[in-house]
Amino acid sequence: MYADAVERITESIFPIFFAPPEDTLISMGVTGTGFFVDDNGLFVTADHVMTSAPGGSTMYYYGKVPDDVCQPAVEFERVASDPARDLFLGRITRGYLPPVELSGEAVRPGDSVCLSGYPMAVLASSPDGGVVGNIRRYWQPTFVIDATQALINNRTYDGYIVQHTCLRGMSGGPVFDMQARVRGMAVATLTRTIPEPGGTPTVVSNGIVIDVEHIRRFIAAHLPSAT
Repeated sequence: MYADAVERITESIFPIFFAPPEDTLISMGVTGTGFFVDDNGLFVTADHVMTSAPGGSTMYYYGKVPDDVCQPAVEFERVASDPARDLFLGRITRGYLPPVELSGEAVRPGDSVCLSGYPMAVLASSPDGGVVGNIRRYWQPTFVIDATQALINNRTYDGYIVQHTCLRGMSGGPVFDMQARVRGMAVATLTRTIPEPGGTPTVVSNGIVIDVEHIRRFIAAHLPSAT
């Protein structure tokens, strides 16, 4: 059902790597996912993806991993960020990928969408400056449940909740429809406890997606020519 859309989105998303100071036990890691939104290396991700790495880390772009690796790695350029709404706009100066198509339509409860990203990577840096280990893309078809405005870790998320949770490493990944149009960005998981009279409470976890309209506004506010 999503095979054609996945094939298109694959060309535009990438994992966001971090390399911490040399005195740490971790030599390389992935904090999340990014996706390109113009033909000149402009990309969007979640702000917490760019700030959640260990202190002193350097953030790197390695290209369309695992298919093609950009060598040497490129450091990210910050264009703008909105920590309160968990949005980050950056640029890559070389080796960037084609942009996604940002949808102009609002989602509705029951719409089918697909999550994407790079969860649970196991990585290390090689002596020649490359990356070794296990990394793969992950696709999770799901559906829209309802609109939401959630406050999590002092961040306000305007968008909607979906059935499936956002796995670690998928934050910042585009959420798209069967036409490969981006309908939002995965950012967090919302967990709620539902009381059951006389029984064990039910724990429900859903993914939170920032609606694409807020992404459009964020880009336009800082780089009008990109929209």
